[in-house]
Amino acid sequence: MKIFKALADPTRLKILECIKNEEKCICKIIPYTGKSQPNVSQHLKVMKHAGIIKERKDGTRIMIKATNKEIFKIIDQVKRIK
Repeated sequence: MKIFKALADPTRLKILECIKNEEKCICKIIPYTGKSQPNVSQHLKVMKHAGIIKERKDGTRIMIKATNKEIFKIIDQVKRIK
């Protein structure tokens, strides 16, 4: 259920859309969402806690990627229900 709660926010879905095809630096995710850095960081924290994303350091940058690409199939199925 933690995963579905984490996916129940449009900003988090937008973040996942951004990292769907490749891992991205947080510096690229922030402008994609149109949200502030603290706001995006909070959303990333929720998704990380739910096990949806993972992060790694690349020098001074923090890279974000989905832990499992199957999450995108779930999102696509839910979109079809709407």
